[in-house]
Amino acid sequence: MKRLLIIIILAVTSGTTMAEELTGRNIAMKMDAVDTSLDSKRIAIMVINRKGQKLVRKMESCNKKYGQDERGLIKFIEPPDVRGIMYLTWSYEDVNRDDDMWVFLPAESLVRRISGGGKKGSFMRSDFANEDIEKRDVDDDEHTLLRSEEFSGVDCYVVERVSKKQKDTTYSKRIVWVRKDTWLQMKVEYYNKRGKHFKTAIYGGFKEIKGIWTITKIMTETPRKGSKTLMQYDNVDYNIGLSDSIFEQSNLKR
Repeated sequence: MKRLLIIIILAVTSGTTMAEELTGRNIAMKMDAVDTSLDSKRIAIMVINRKGQKLVRKMESCNKKYGQDERGLIKFIEPPDVRGIMYLTWSYEDVNRDDDMWVFLPAESLVRRISGGGKKGSFMRSDFANEDIEKRDVDDDEHTLLRSEEFSGVDCYVVERVSKKQKDTTYSKRIVWVRKDTWLQMKVEYYNKRGKHFKTAIYGGFKEIKGIWTITKIMTETPRKGSKTLMQYDNVDYNIGLSDSIFEQSNLKR
């Protein structure tokens, strides 16, 4: 009887431990759940430094959720040579459905669809790729928890993320440092198709806005290009009731 009781206790304890054990996908789901808003709006300043040259871009960014899907619009405000350029993205939870992306070029009054290899290109000459401005759903990637370690004095989980659609990405994998307290990413290392680490993004300016923990600064650096890009977000607001029409393709030319 005593032996049976010990076996039951060990089984219960083992089951509890397994239930509490985090996986890479669990962590990705917790990251995805941080933003509880229905929509959001912010102003972004993008500063590009490349081999001694400096470019500054100001833009307005809007996002809205449609169930598990999401739509985003980026509209450039300054300087004059990029004013009115817009990027529209429709991101889908269904991994079998490709996300949609369009760019509107006012000088040509042209809406151009970005797909396939175009998403691997640079976003407005920055260190961000076009694919970096799309929302990634949890099941777009395979997630593997590698270890726990500190980064900049903060306890983090380190997770490897590998896209399930390798033909549509310039990255073989991404290694992500995730804060254990707020589930926001602090650092991402990007690896090319040869498995070489070539780009790093550092996240900061963590703020709680309307109860939602928010990243307000991203510094992305590509050493082999002698290039780095700072993205800073201001005037971040959530749940403001954005109109669906903002995210329609037909609205780009208006």
